[in-house]
Amino acid sequence: MRFDDILKAIGEFGPYQRRIYFFICLPIIFIGISDINNALLLFPPKHRCNGNSVPGTITNYSDVGTEQTTNISDGYIQDTEADECFTRAVNSSDRGPVTRPCTSWTYDQSVFLETIVSKYDLVCESAAIPAYMQIFMYSGALAGSLCQGVFADRFGRQRVICCSLVLVFLSGFASAWAPNYYVFAILRFIQIMTSRGVYISSFILAIELVGPSKRQWAGFLFNYPYSAGIAMLAGIGYGLRHWKYIQIACSAPVLLFLIYWWIIPESPRWLISHGKVEQARTTILKMAASSKTVNCVPSHENMVEKIDRAVQEHSMMDYFKRRSLLCQSLVIFFNCFVVFHCFFGFTLNTGNLAGNFYLNVLLCGLADFPGYTIALFSAGRVGRKKLYISGMAVAGVSLLGSGVTSILATGDFKLVPIVLAMIGKTGMAVGFSVIYVWSAELFPTVVRNTGMGITLLTLSLPETQNANLPETVAHAKAMIRKKQYQPSSSKEIVAERIDISLVNS
Repeated sequence: MRFDDILKAIGEFGPYQRRIYFFICLPIIFIGISDINNALLLFPPKHRCNGNSVPGTITNYSDVGTEQTTNISDGYIQDTEADECFTRAVNSSDRGPVTRPCTSWTYDQSVFLETIVSKYDLVCESAAIPAYMQIFMYSGALAGSLCQGVFADRFGRQRVICCSLVLVFLSGFASAWAPNYYVFAILRFIQIMTSRGVYISSFILAIELVGPSKRQWAGFLFNYPYSAGIAMLAGIGYGLRHWKYIQIACSAPVLLFLIYWWIIPESPRWLISHGKVEQARTTILKMAASSKTVNCVPSHENMVEKIDRAVQEHSMMDYFKRRSLLCQSLVIFFNCFVVFHCFFGFTLNTGNLAGNFYLNVLLCGLADFPGYTIALFSAGRVGRKKLYISGMAVAGVSLLGSGVTSILATGDFKLVPIVLAMIGKTGMAVGFSVIYVWSAELFPTVVRNTGMGITLLTLSLPETQNANLPETVAHAKAMIRKKQYQPSSSKEIVAERIDISLVNS
Protein backbone atom coordinates (compact mmCIF):
# COMPACT_ATOMS: atom_id res chain seq x y z
CA MET A 1 0.00 0.00 0.00
CA ARG A 2 1.05 3.56 -0.68
CA PHE A 3 0.19 7.12 0.25
CA ASP A 4 -2.84 7.08 -2.04
CA ASP A 5 -4.26 4.30 0.15
CA ILE A 6 -4.03 6.58 3.18
CA LEU A 7 -5.94 9.26 1.26
CA LYS A 8 -8.60 6.73 0.34
CA ALA A 9 -8.96 5.81 4.02
CA ILE A 10 -9.10 9.33 5.49
CA GLY A 11 -10.95 11.00 2.59
CA GLU A 12 -9.70 11.78 -0.89
CA PHE A 13 -10.99 15.35 -1.02
CA GLY A 14 -12.29 16.29 2.41
CA PRO A 15 -13.18 19.77 3.75
CA TYR A 16 -9.59 20.58 4.73
CA GLN A 17 -8.26 19.59 1.30
CA ARG A 18 -10.98 21.57 -0.46
CA ARG A 19 -10.16 24.65 1.59
CA ILE A 20 -6.44 24.41 0.85
CA TYR A 21 -7.18 23.74 -2.82
CA PHE A 22 -9.26 26.93 -2.98
CA PHE A 23 -6.45 28.97 -1.40
CA ILE A 24 -3.92 27.47 -3.83
CA CYS A 25 -6.06 28.45 -6.83
CA LEU A 26 -6.54 32.12 -5.86
CA PRO A 27 -3.04 33.44 -6.75
CA ILE A 28 -3.20 31.59 -10.08
CA ILE A 29 -5.61 34.29 -11.27
CA PHE A 30 -2.84 36.88 -10.92
CA ILE A 31 -0.22 34.53 -12.35
CA GLY A 32 -2.36 34.37 -15.50
CA ILE A 33 -2.57 38.16 -15.53
CA SER A 34 1.17 38.53 -14.96
CA ASP A 35 2.13 36.02 -17.65
CA ILE A 36 0.03 37.57 -20.40
CA ASN A 37 0.05 41.30 -19.64
CA ASN A 38 2.94 41.84 -22.05
CA ALA A 39 0.24 41.82 -24.74
CA LEU A 40 -0.89 45.13 -23.19
CA LEU A 41 2.40 46.56 -21.95
CA LEU A 42 4.14 46.11 -25.32
CA PHE A 43 1.14 46.95 -27.49
CA PRO A 44 2.37 48.81 -30.63
CA PRO A 45 0.05 51.79 -31.24
CA LYS A 46 -0.39 53.38 -34.63
CA HIS A 47 2.00 56.26 -35.11
CA ARG A 48 3.09 59.03 -37.45
CA CYS A 49 6.10 61.25 -37.58
CA ASN A 50 5.80 64.33 -35.42
CA GLY A 51 6.16 67.38 -37.69
CA ASN A 52 8.28 69.13 -35.08
CA SER A 53 10.91 66.43 -35.50
CA VAL A 54 11.92 68.00 -38.84
CA PRO A 55 14.20 71.02 -38.27
CA GLY A 56 12.61 74.28 -39.34
CA THR A 57 9.05 72.97 -39.70
CA ILE A 58 5.86 74.52 -38.40
CA THR A 59 2.94 72.18 -37.82
CA ASN A 60 -0.37 73.40 -39.23
CA TYR A 61 -2.44 70.48 -37.90
CA SER A 62 -1.70 66.99 -36.80
CA ASP A 63 -3.35 63.73 -36.10
CA VAL A 64 -2.19 60.17 -36.34
CA GLY A 65 -3.68 59.69 -39.78
CA THR A 66 -2.37 62.78 -41.61
CA GLU A 67 0.11 65.53 -40.93
CA GLN A 68 0.92 68.51 -43.15
CA THR A 69 3.76 70.88 -42.26
CA THR A 70 5.34 73.92 -43.84
CA ASN A 71 9.13 74.04 -43.80
CA ILE A 72 10.91 77.36 -44.16
CA SER A 73 14.54 76.49 -44.76
CA ASP A 74 17.33 77.77 -46.99
CA GLY A 75 15.03 80.30 -48.60
CA TYR A 76 12.48 77.85 -50.02
CA ILE A 77 9.14 76.41 -48.90
CA GLN A 78 8.42 72.69 -48.45
CA ASP A 79 5.07 70.95 -47.98
CA THR A 80 5.91 67.95 -45.82
CA GLU A 81 3.64 64.90 -45.56
CA ALA A 82 4.32 62.87 -42.45
CA ASP A 83 4.75 59.09 -42.77
CA GLU A 84 5.24 56.45 -40.04
CA CYS A 85 9.04 56.57 -40.18
CA PHE A 86 10.06 59.27 -42.68
CA THR A 87 9.06 62.77 -43.75
CA ARG A 88 8.85 63.38 -47.48
CA ALA A 89 9.50 67.02 -48.45
CA VAL A 90 8.69 68.47 -51.89
CA ASN A 91 10.21 71.92 -52.36
CA SER A 92 9.65 74.72 -54.85
CA SER A 93 13.27 74.76 -56.04
CA ASP A 94 15.15 72.34 -58.24
CA ARG A 95 16.66 70.44 -55.35
CA GLY A 96 14.17 67.55 -55.67
CA PRO A 97 12.29 65.70 -52.94
CA VAL A 98 13.89 65.33 -49.52
CA THR A 99 13.31 62.34 -47.22
CA ARG A 100 14.32 62.55 -43.59
CA PRO A 101 13.98 59.90 -40.83
CA CYS A 102 11.75 60.88 -37.94
CA THR A 103 13.20 61.67 -34.54
CA SER A 104 9.88 61.85 -32.66
CA TRP A 105 6.39 60.49 -33.20
CA THR A 106 2.75 61.13 -32.48
CA TYR A 107 0.93 58.04 -31.22
CA ASP A 108 -2.66 56.95 -31.46
CA GLN A 109 -4.21 56.95 -27.98
CA SER A 110 -7.52 55.33 -28.84
CA VAL A 111 -6.44 51.96 -27.36
CA PHE A 112 -3.80 52.92 -24.75
CA LEU A 113 -2.66 56.30 -23.50
CA GLU A 114 0.90 54.99 -23.20
CA THR A 115 2.71 51.68 -23.60
CA ILE A 116 6.36 50.71 -23.36
CA VAL A 117 6.55 51.07 -27.14
CA SER A 118 5.27 54.65 -27.17
CA LYS A 119 7.17 55.69 -24.05
CA TYR A 120 10.57 54.69 -25.44
CA ASP A 121 9.77 55.20 -29.16
CA LEU A 122 10.32 51.54 -30.04
CA VAL A 123 9.11 51.96 -33.61
CA CYS A 124 10.62 52.17 -37.08
CA GLU A 125 14.34 51.36 -36.76
CA SER A 126 13.70 50.21 -33.18
CA ALA A 127 10.58 48.19 -34.02
CA ALA A 128 12.38 44.87 -33.51
CA ILE A 129 13.28 45.68 -29.89
CA PRO A 130 9.87 44.72 -28.42
CA ALA A 131 10.16 41.31 -30.10
CA TYR A 132 13.62 40.81 -28.59
CA MET A 133 12.24 41.91 -25.23
CA GLN A 134 9.49 39.30 -25.51
CA ILE A 135 12.03 36.58 -26.27
CA PHE A 136 14.21 37.62 -23.34
CA MET A 137 11.36 38.01 -20.87
CA TYR A 138 9.71 34.70 -21.73
CA SER A 139 13.01 32.88 -21.55
CA GLY A 140 12.41 33.50 -17.87
CA ALA A 141 9.58 30.98 -18.10
CA LEU A 142 12.06 28.35 -19.30
CA ALA A 143 14.60 29.22 -16.62
CA GLY A 144 11.93 29.35 -13.94
CA SER A 145 10.38 26.04 -14.94
CA LEU A 146 13.70 24.24 -14.55
CA CYS A 147 15.15 26.07 -11.54
CA GLN A 148 11.94 26.35 -9.56
CA GLY A 149 11.17 22.70 -10.24
CA VAL A 150 14.52 21.61 -8.84
CA PHE A 151 14.09 23.87 -5.80
CA ALA A 152 10.57 22.55 -5.13
CA ASP A 153 11.75 18.94 -5.23
CA ARG A 154 14.61 19.76 -2.90
CA PHE A 155 13.15 22.32 -0.48
CA GLY A 156 9.42 21.65 -0.76
CA ARG A 157 6.44 22.92 -2.69
CA GLN A 158 5.17 25.32 -0.04
CA ARG A 159 8.48 27.15 0.38
CA VAL A 160 8.91 27.66 -3.36
CA ILE A 161 5.33 28.93 -3.71
CA CYS A 162 5.72 31.50 -0.94
CA CYS A 163 9.22 32.69 -1.94
CA SER A 164 8.15 32.94 -5.58
CA LEU A 165 5.10 35.01 -4.64
CA VAL A 166 7.37 37.50 -2.86
CA LEU A 167 9.57 37.83 -5.96
CA VAL A 168 6.58 38.09 -8.31
CA PHE A 169 5.31 41.04 -6.27
CA LEU A 170 8.66 42.80 -5.85
CA SER A 171 9.83 42.44 -9.46
CA GLY A 172 6.42 43.34 -10.92
CA PHE A 173 5.93 46.36 -8.70
CA ALA A 174 9.48 47.62 -9.31
CA SER A 175 9.14 47.26 -13.09
CA ALA A 176 6.47 49.98 -13.08
CA TRP A 177 9.24 52.46 -12.14
CA ALA A 178 11.93 51.06 -14.42
CA PRO A 179 14.17 53.91 -15.67
CA ASN A 180 14.56 52.35 -19.13
CA TYR A 181 13.35 49.39 -21.11
CA TYR A 182 16.49 47.37 -20.30
CA VAL A 183 15.70 47.40 -16.59
CA PHE A 184 12.03 46.81 -17.37
CA ALA A 185 12.88 43.68 -19.38
CA ILE A 186 15.14 42.33 -16.62
CA LEU A 187 12.51 42.83 -13.93
CA ARG A 188 9.84 41.24 -16.10
CA PHE A 189 12.19 38.33 -16.73
CA ILE A 190 12.39 37.79 -12.96
CA GLN A 191 8.64 38.15 -12.56
CA ILE A 192 7.82 35.62 -15.28
CA MET A 193 10.53 33.25 -14.02
CA THR A 194 9.16 33.24 -10.49
CA SER A 195 5.55 33.06 -11.67
CA ARG A 196 6.42 29.66 -13.17
CA GLY A 197 7.50 28.57 -9.71
CA VAL A 198 4.13 29.58 -8.29
CA TYR A 199 2.12 27.91 -11.03
CA ILE A 200 3.95 24.58 -11.31
CA SER A 201 4.52 24.11 -7.57
CA SER A 202 0.90 25.06 -6.79
CA PHE A 203 -0.36 22.60 -9.38
CA ILE A 204 1.77 19.78 -8.01
CA LEU A 205 0.75 20.58 -4.42
CA ALA A 206 -2.91 20.63 -5.44
CA ILE A 207 -2.89 17.18 -7.02
CA GLU A 208 -0.70 15.67 -4.29
CA LEU A 209 -3.25 16.60 -1.63
CA VAL A 210 -6.11 14.63 -3.20
CA GLY A 211 -6.79 10.95 -3.80
CA PRO A 212 -6.72 9.15 -7.17
CA SER A 213 -10.45 9.39 -7.93
CA LYS A 214 -10.50 13.18 -7.37
CA ARG A 215 -7.16 13.99 -8.97
CA GLN A 216 -8.62 14.46 -12.44
CA TRP A 217 -11.03 17.11 -11.16
CA ALA A 218 -8.33 18.83 -9.12
CA GLY A 219 -5.96 18.90 -12.08
CA PHE A 220 -8.37 20.18 -14.72
CA LEU A 221 -10.21 22.68 -12.50
CA PHE A 222 -6.84 24.24 -11.63
CA ASN A 223 -6.62 25.81 -15.11
CA TYR A 224 -9.82 27.85 -14.85
CA PRO A 225 -8.37 30.60 -12.57
CA TYR A 226 -5.46 31.08 -14.97
CA SER A 227 -7.71 31.80 -17.94
CA ALA A 228 -10.03 33.85 -15.74
CA GLY A 229 -7.01 36.07 -15.11
CA ILE A 230 -6.48 36.47 -18.86
CA ALA A 231 -10.12 37.49 -19.30
CA MET A 232 -9.85 39.94 -16.36
CA LEU A 233 -6.82 41.50 -18.02
CA ALA A 234 -9.12 42.93 -20.70
CA GLY A 235 -11.04 44.85 -18.04
CA ILE A 236 -7.86 46.05 -16.31
CA GLY A 237 -6.44 47.34 -19.60
CA TYR A 238 -9.69 48.99 -20.65
CA GLY A 239 -10.06 50.74 -17.30
CA LEU A 240 -6.48 51.99 -16.85
CA ARG A 241 -5.04 52.31 -20.40
CA HIS A 242 -1.52 53.17 -19.16
CA TRP A 243 1.24 50.58 -18.95
CA LYS A 244 2.48 51.74 -15.55
CA TYR A 245 -0.92 51.63 -13.87
CA ILE A 246 -1.68 48.30 -15.52
CA GLN A 247 1.54 46.79 -14.19
CA ILE A 248 0.88 48.09 -10.68
CA ALA A 249 -2.68 46.74 -10.74
CA CYS A 250 -1.42 43.35 -11.92
CA SER A 251 1.35 43.08 -9.30
CA ALA A 252 0.06 44.75 -6.12
CA PRO A 253 -2.64 42.15 -5.23
CA VAL A 254 0.03 39.44 -5.03
CA LEU A 255 1.17 41.05 -1.76
CA LEU A 256 -1.98 39.68 -0.09
CA PHE A 257 -0.85 36.12 -0.66
CA LEU A 258 2.27 36.43 1.48
CA ILE A 259 0.17 35.12 4.38
CA TYR A 260 0.26 31.74 2.64
CA TRP A 261 3.46 30.99 4.53
CA TRP A 262 1.23 30.36 7.58
CA ILE A 263 -1.82 28.97 5.74
CA ILE A 264 -0.65 26.55 3.06
CA PRO A 265 0.81 23.24 4.35
CA GLU A 266 3.66 21.35 2.78
CA SER A 267 2.74 18.38 0.61
CA PRO A 268 2.61 15.34 2.92
CA ARG A 269 3.56 13.18 -0.05
CA TRP A 270 6.75 15.22 -0.49
CA LEU A 271 7.46 15.18 3.26
CA ILE A 272 7.18 11.39 3.37
CA SER A 273 9.45 10.95 0.36
CA HIS A 274 12.04 13.06 2.21
CA GLY A 275 11.70 11.23 5.51
CA LYS A 276 9.88 14.06 7.35
CA VAL A 277 7.17 11.75 8.63
CA GLU A 278 6.18 13.70 11.73
CA GLN A 279 5.37 16.83 9.72
CA ALA A 280 3.50 14.74 7.17
CA ARG A 281 1.43 13.08 9.87
CA THR A 282 0.44 16.49 11.26
CA THR A 283 -1.06 17.47 7.91
CA ILE A 284 -2.66 14.04 7.50
CA LEU A 285 -4.30 14.42 10.92
CA LYS A 286 -5.77 17.79 9.87
CA MET A 287 -7.19 16.17 6.73
CA ALA A 288 -8.62 13.28 8.75
CA ALA A 289 -10.05 15.56 11.46
CA SER A 290 -12.02 17.57 8.90
CA SER A 291 -13.39 14.32 7.45
CA LYS A 292 -13.88 12.74 10.92
CA THR A 293 -11.64 9.78 10.06
CA VAL A 294 -8.81 10.29 12.58
CA ASN A 295 -8.95 6.62 13.59
CA CYS A 296 -7.75 5.72 10.07
CA VAL A 297 -4.45 7.59 10.42
CA PRO A 298 -1.41 5.32 11.04
CA SER A 299 0.38 5.78 14.35
CA HIS A 300 3.57 7.80 14.54
CA GLU A 301 5.62 4.70 15.37
CA ASN A 302 4.42 2.83 12.32
CA MET A 303 5.03 5.83 10.08
CA VAL A 304 8.67 6.23 11.09
CA GLU A 305 9.42 2.51 11.09
CA LYS A 306 11.95 1.40 8.45
CA ILE A 307 12.32 4.83 6.89
CA ASP A 308 15.43 4.84 4.72
CA ARG A 309 17.01 7.96 3.28
CA ALA A 310 17.73 6.13 0.03
CA VAL A 311 14.50 7.55 -1.35
CA GLN A 312 15.93 11.04 -1.05
CA GLU A 313 18.83 10.20 -3.34
CA HIS A 314 16.71 10.03 -6.48
CA SER A 315 17.20 12.76 -9.06
CA MET A 316 16.29 13.38 -12.67
CA MET A 317 19.59 11.69 -13.64
CA ASP A 318 18.35 8.48 -12.01
CA TYR A 319 15.15 8.90 -13.99
CA PHE A 320 16.99 9.39 -17.28
CA LYS A 321 19.22 6.34 -16.74
CA ARG A 322 16.23 4.14 -17.54
CA ARG A 323 15.87 4.04 -21.31
CA SER A 324 12.09 3.72 -21.30
CA LEU A 325 11.73 6.65 -18.88
CA LEU A 326 14.13 8.74 -20.94
CA CYS A 327 12.10 8.16 -24.12
CA GLN A 328 8.89 8.97 -22.29
CA SER A 329 10.39 12.20 -20.93
CA LEU A 330 11.59 13.34 -24.34
CA VAL A 331 8.12 12.82 -25.77
CA ILE A 332 6.58 14.82 -22.90
CA PHE A 333 9.13 17.61 -23.30
CA PHE A 334 8.50 17.94 -27.05
CA ASN A 335 4.73 18.01 -26.69
CA CYS A 336 4.81 20.53 -23.86
CA PHE A 337 7.15 22.71 -25.89
CA VAL A 338 4.64 22.73 -28.76
CA VAL A 339 1.58 23.26 -26.53
CA PHE A 340 3.08 26.08 -24.47
CA HIS A 341 4.46 27.97 -27.46
CA CYS A 342 1.16 27.75 -29.33
CA PHE A 343 -0.88 28.65 -26.24
CA PHE A 344 1.18 31.63 -25.13
CA GLY A 345 2.17 32.71 -28.64
CA PHE A 346 -1.45 32.96 -29.70
CA THR A 347 -2.49 34.81 -26.54
CA LEU A 348 0.34 37.32 -26.73
CA ASN A 349 -0.45 38.08 -30.37
CA THR A 350 -4.12 38.78 -29.77
CA GLY A 351 -3.47 42.38 -30.83
CA ASN A 352 -2.87 41.19 -34.39
CA LEU A 353 -6.47 39.97 -34.74
CA ALA A 354 -8.97 42.23 -36.46
CA GLY A 355 -11.59 43.98 -34.36
CA ASN A 356 -11.59 45.48 -30.89
CA PHE A 357 -8.41 44.72 -28.96
CA TYR A 358 -10.02 44.43 -25.52
CA LEU A 359 -12.82 42.22 -26.81
CA ASN A 360 -10.26 39.92 -28.42
CA VAL A 361 -8.33 39.61 -25.14
CA LEU A 362 -11.57 38.83 -23.31
CA LEU A 363 -12.54 36.19 -25.88
CA CYS A 364 -9.04 34.76 -25.77
CA GLY A 365 -9.44 34.08 -22.06
CA LEU A 366 -13.03 32.86 -22.27
CA ALA A 367 -12.25 30.53 -25.20
CA ASP A 368 -10.23 28.38 -22.80
CA PHE A 369 -13.24 27.55 -20.63
CA PRO A 370 -15.00 25.27 -23.16
CA GLY A 371 -11.67 23.51 -23.72
CA TYR A 372 -11.10 22.93 -20.02
CA THR A 373 -14.69 21.73 -19.59
CA ILE A 374 -14.35 19.27 -22.48
CA ALA A 375 -11.14 17.95 -20.93
CA LEU A 376 -12.70 17.73 -17.48
CA PHE A 377 -15.63 15.57 -18.53
CA SER A 378 -13.95 13.60 -21.33
CA ALA A 379 -10.60 12.58 -19.84
CA GLY A 380 -12.20 9.94 -17.63
CA ARG A 381 -14.05 8.41 -20.56
CA VAL A 382 -11.59 8.50 -23.46
CA GLY A 383 -8.29 8.81 -21.60
CA ARG A 384 -5.56 11.44 -21.68
CA LYS A 385 -3.88 10.28 -24.88
CA LYS A 386 -6.85 10.32 -27.27
CA LEU A 387 -8.18 13.54 -25.77
CA TYR A 388 -4.83 15.30 -26.15
CA ILE A 389 -4.40 14.21 -29.77
CA SER A 390 -7.95 15.28 -30.64
CA GLY A 391 -7.57 18.70 -29.01
CA MET A 392 -4.30 19.47 -30.75
CA ALA A 393 -5.68 18.26 -34.11
CA VAL A 394 -8.64 20.62 -33.81
CA ALA A 395 -6.29 23.46 -32.82
CA GLY A 396 -3.96 22.83 -35.76
CA VAL A 397 -6.70 22.68 -38.39
CA SER A 398 -8.56 25.69 -36.99
CA LEU A 399 -5.50 27.91 -36.72
CA LEU A 400 -4.37 26.96 -40.21
CA GLY A 401 -7.83 27.85 -41.51
CA SER A 402 -7.72 31.12 -39.59
CA GLY A 403 -4.44 32.06 -41.24
CA VAL A 404 -5.73 31.29 -44.74
CA THR A 405 -9.08 33.05 -44.31
CA SER A 406 -7.45 36.13 -42.80
CA ILE A 407 -5.81 36.65 -46.19
CA LEU A 408 -8.83 35.83 -48.33
CA ALA A 409 -11.78 37.01 -46.23
CA THR A 410 -13.42 40.34 -47.13
CA GLY A 411 -16.53 42.23 -46.10
CA ASP A 412 -18.87 40.31 -43.83
CA PHE A 413 -16.52 37.33 -43.80
CA LYS A 414 -13.79 39.14 -41.84
CA LEU A 415 -15.12 37.58 -38.63
CA VAL A 416 -14.40 34.07 -39.94
CA PRO A 417 -10.66 34.19 -39.07
CA ILE A 418 -11.49 35.31 -35.51
CA VAL A 419 -14.06 32.52 -35.05
CA LEU A 420 -11.60 29.91 -36.35
CA ALA A 421 -8.85 31.34 -34.14
CA MET A 422 -11.02 31.03 -31.04
CA ILE A 423 -11.94 27.45 -31.95
CA GLY A 424 -8.21 26.78 -32.26
CA LYS A 425 -7.65 28.39 -28.86
CA THR A 426 -10.27 26.06 -27.38
CA GLY A 427 -8.45 23.06 -28.88
CA MET A 428 -5.18 24.34 -27.43
CA ALA A 429 -6.85 24.68 -24.03
CA VAL A 430 -7.75 20.99 -24.18
CA GLY A 431 -4.14 20.07 -24.93
CA PHE A 432 -2.78 22.53 -22.36
CA SER A 433 -4.91 21.15 -19.52
CA VAL A 434 -4.35 17.50 -20.42
CA ILE A 435 -0.56 17.74 -20.76
CA TYR A 436 -0.20 19.25 -17.27
CA VAL A 437 -2.23 16.53 -15.56
CA TRP A 438 -0.67 13.83 -17.70
CA SER A 439 2.90 14.89 -16.98
CA ALA A 440 2.29 15.20 -13.24
CA GLU A 441 0.86 11.68 -13.16
CA LEU A 442 3.83 10.20 -15.02
CA PHE A 443 6.68 11.67 -12.97
CA PRO A 444 7.39 10.12 -9.53
CA THR A 445 7.09 12.21 -6.36
CA VAL A 446 10.83 12.56 -5.77
CA VAL A 447 11.36 14.33 -9.13
CA ARG A 448 7.81 15.45 -10.02
CA ASN A 449 8.42 19.19 -9.84
CA THR A 450 11.74 18.91 -11.67
CA GLY A 451 10.15 16.79 -14.38
CA MET A 452 7.25 19.20 -14.74
CA GLY A 453 9.69 22.08 -14.88
CA ILE A 454 11.81 20.59 -17.65
CA THR A 455 8.64 19.79 -19.54
CA LEU A 456 8.52 22.52 -22.15
CA LEU A 457 4.99 12.32 -30.04
CA THR A 458 2.29 11.60 -27.77
CA LEU A 459 1.54 8.12 -29.15
CA SER A 460 4.22 6.44 -27.03
CA LEU A 461 3.07 7.82 -23.67
CA PRO A 462 1.32 5.39 -21.30
CA GLU A 463 -2.27 6.01 -20.22
CA THR A 464 -2.59 7.32 -16.63
CA GLN A 465 -6.36 7.27 -16.19
CA ASN A 466 -7.32 5.95 -12.70
CA ALA A 467 -3.67 5.21 -11.92
CA ASN A 468 -1.95 5.92 -8.59
CA LEU A 469 0.78 8.56 -8.60
CA PRO A 470 4.21 6.89 -8.87
CA GLU A 471 6.25 7.47 -5.73
CA THR A 472 9.64 6.17 -6.94
CA VAL A 473 11.51 5.83 -10.21
CA ALA A 474 10.79 2.10 -10.20
CA HIS A 475 7.05 2.79 -9.97
CA ALA A 476 7.24 5.10 -13.00
CA LYS A 477 9.15 2.48 -15.00
CA ALA A 478 6.56 -0.16 -14.15
CA MET A 479 3.78 2.19 -15.31
CA ILE A 480 5.35 2.42 -18.75
CA ARG A 481 5.54 -1.37 -19.00
CA LYS A 482 1.85 -1.49 -17.98
CA LYS A 483 2.38 -4.09 -15.28
CA GLN A 484 2.13 -4.23 -11.52
CA TYR A 485 5.25 -2.95 -9.83
CA GLN A 486 7.40 -5.59 -8.16
CA PRO A 487 10.58 -4.34 -6.40
CA SER A 488 13.59 -6.18 -7.71
CA SER A 489 16.49 -4.71 -5.76
CA SER A 490 17.13 -4.28 -2.07
CA LYS A 491 17.11 -0.51 -2.46
CA GLU A 492 13.72 -0.60 -4.17
CA ILE A 493 12.39 -2.96 -1.50
CA VAL A 494 13.43 -0.50 1.23
CA ALA A 495 11.81 2.37 -0.67
CA GLU A 496 8.59 0.37 -1.01
CA ARG A 497 8.56 -0.44 2.70
CA ILE A 498 8.20 3.26 3.40
CA ASP A 499 4.79 3.22 1.73
CA ILE A 500 3.79 -0.06 3.40
CA SER A 501 4.67 1.24 6.86
CA LEU A 502 2.39 4.25 6.39
CA VAL A 503 -0.80 2.22 6.34
CA ASN A 504 -0.04 -0.54 8.84
CA SER A 505 -1.43 0.78 12.10
